[in-house]
Amino acid sequence: MRTSAHRAWVLAAACIAAGCSRGPLYSDLTETQANEVQAALLSAGIDARKGAMAKTKAWSVEVYRADLPHAMAVLSAQGLPRQPLRTLGEVFPKEGLVSSPLEERARYVFALAQEVEQTLLTLDGVVDARVHIAMPERNVFDDKSPSASASVVIIEQPNASLEARETDIKAIVTDGIEGLNDINRVTVKFFTRQPTPNAPPPAARGEHKNRQSDVHGL
Repeated sequence: MRTSAHRAWVLAAACIAAGCSRGPLYSDLTETQANEVQAALLSAGIDARKGAMAKTKAWSVEVYRADLPHAMAVLSAQGLPRQPLRTLGEVFPKEGLVSSPLEERARYVFALAQEVEQTLLTLDGVVDARVHIAMPERNVFDDKSPSASASVVIIEQPNASLEARETDIKAIVTDGIEGLNDINRVTVKFFTRQPTPNAPPPAARGEHKNRQSDVHGL
């Protein structure tokens, strides 16, 4: 009996050292973030589990420790977990009854950028998007106010070939920003996210799970 118990303990310790135990990959996620992370990992053949965190409304995602490097690479390639867009109140908390013109202007420009970013993120192949708006002050004595301009950064998935849709992206930005009247005032730069490294061979990925099953069978 002692020999069997000792053997089981040794195998369990070896299993943990080999990565059979699960560890948190991400915590303090929204349920939407957790669902996206879990779906991406399962699609890549990584056994991922999500769970509600105690005493909070947050969620966590766990994977086997041996899968941690590959899991991080998969999520990085897909831009996950996607950061939630911040609200105006979070960025510019309104502390008084009356906001200054500068605060109101900052809120307005921020809201425009967030809305356009959200639209760009819905396009197939877009991992992340950033929109920077330059909106000149309006001169009440000038009938023709200068056009606003925008700079857009697109992070795309490998082989997405979004540069072919540059005109469409510029049109989305132009139409979504009041005061931006010239499509040529929009610049778009494309960058490709590094592809996900190849997963370990199935035998290697499942080895720690088989070891765990052996321990439970003792």
